[in-house]
Parts: sequence; structure tokens; C-alpha cells
Amino acid sequence: MKIGPLTINNRLTLAPMEEHTNFPFRLLMKQSGAGLVVTERVDAADVARRDRRAMRLLYTQTAESPRAGQISGADPTVMAEAARVVAELGFNLVDLNFECPIRRLMSRGEGGALMQSPEKIGQIVAAVVTAVSIPVTLKIRTGPDAAQETAVEVTQRAEDAGAAAVSVHARSVQQAYVGGPDWSVLQRVKQATCIPVIGNGGIRTAEDVPQMLETTGVDAVAIGRGCLGNPWIFRQARGLLNGSSRPPAATLAERGRALVQLIEGEFHIYGPPLALRRLPRMSGYFAQALPEGAAFRAAVREVKNFAQFKRLAKEWFG
Repeated sequence: MKIGPLTINNRLTLAPMEEHTNFPFRLLMKQSGAGLVVTERVDAADVARRDRRAMRLLYTQTAESPRAGQISGADPTVMAEAARVVAELGFNLVDLNFECPIRRLMSRGEGGALMQSPEKIGQIVAAVVTAVSIPVTLKIRTGPDAAQETAVEVTQRAEDAGAAAVSVHARSVQQAYVGGPDWSVLQRVKQATCIPVIGNGGIRTAEDVPQMLETTGVDAVAIGRGCLGNPWIFRQARGLLNGSSRPPAATLAERGRALVQLIEGEFHIYGPPLALRRLPRMSGYFAQALPEGAAFRAAVREVKNFAQFKRLAKEWFG
């Protein structure tokens, strides 16, 4: 798949996820087979003024290339300035979030609130395209709610403004993450545009990937919650798409090594206090594979430092 001049070596991408797709997480997914990884959404206003927290969220290394930095906002000038920062940091793409259903964003007219304003999205995309030399992509939803499907119009306006690709979450903004996705919208968007379309929503197993590709005709598939605690979904999906047999599930030892790598990265990026607060949730995803996952999660809550956690993971995962 090509996004502008950039070649993505397979049809699998990591969907951006709030408080999840940080650098350690993205690197693990890249190593597991994701062709493109994307940061979590960062407020454009914070990026434009190089806020310390925003810069930490946009920390990147070439090892995760190709990668996209995602920003959100409603002011074309601020979004353009934030995009310049994303480009300066070395990202290969800048991704614009017009789909986030978080209430505080919606109240500011940002994120998913913009799905009811296709013209404004076009204006923002145009401003960002003018500001940077790297390709500009966007993440959208089907529309504001079930009664308003604006994805096709938004995509066409974005394409006219110079967008290089669009990722479509097959749920409405009102749905958030509740209820099943409507993949038929992905098909309609694909038929209405010439730029690459990445489908998102409802991918929980490797088998869901070829099903979405065949059903909708999209160019690639973005995997979000399906990879939490299971980065091997990318490896398994690639095997299916290549016509080979489905790779075996990860062993407990593999799961333990991946978890330790992820947590070590979080301690490095965030420092011990924040990494320890995040530890129960992040390790909990991997604990689903343990016969006595609840006991492991209880032990994790007693961890005081990374060395202690590493010993605990070795004890439980081998």
C-alpha cells in the first residue's frame, strides 16, 4: 500500500488508542508485524506550544518507522502549526483525528464533533497539507449518529484538499465503542474515493482481517483493541493474507517476554511513579492468557519497582 510517496509493506496498521499507543507499545506492535503504527491522539494546541506532556506522547525513534503522529483540534492555523512539529519530530505521516467521541473534545467542537461539518474538515486538511511536506491522513467515523452518515462527503472533501489516505472507524460518533460496526460504510467510502482507505472496527481475531478486506474492498485494516495483550494478531493476520497457515498462538514465555519489554519501555518513558500506576491495566491484558490471571493481577498491585515486576513476570510466564 502506498500513502502518497510512502510505501507500507503490508496491509495491517495499528489503530491509535488513547493512553495505549505510546512508543513502547507501538514498537512492540511494529516488531509483531504492523506495517504502520500511529500515536495516540494529542491536542494540537499542546503540540503547537511544545507542551512537555505532548512531546512525551509524541516521542519516537526510527525503529518504529513508518509511523504517524496523530493530532486533534478545530482551528486550521493551530492544526497546521502542530503538524509542523510532528514533521520536525521525524514522523512519516501526520494523522488528523476527526473521530474521537470523548466528551471534553466534543464540547470544544473537536474530534468526532467535526463529523457533522465536512466543509470545516476540508478546510483543516487543506491548511495542514499546505503546512507540511509529509503526507496528511485523517481518522473519521461513519457520521455523527446512525441517522447522519457523513463519511463519504468528509472523505471526498479531504481528498480534494490533498489528504493522502483516510482511516474509517465503522461506528458513529454517538456509538463510541458500543455495538457492532457497520462495515458497509467502509465499502461506500472506498467506492467514492481514489485515496487509500483503511478500515477499522470489529477486528478481534486474525480471521477478521481478510474478512474485512474481502467484504469491503478497503486497502488496509487497522487493528485496535484486538491487539491489547495480543500483539501476535498482526503476525497471524499476515500469515493468513500471505496464504500460509495461521501461525500458532504465542507461548506463555513469549507473552512474558513481550510484557516485560512493554513495561520496561513504560518505566523508561514515564518514570516509575506513572509506570507503576499504569502497570495493573497494561499487564492485565496479558494476564488473560494465564490460568490464574486474577492471582497474577493481585500480585502486580503489590509491585514497587521494575526489577520486582520482571521477577514476577518470570515466575508466572516462565
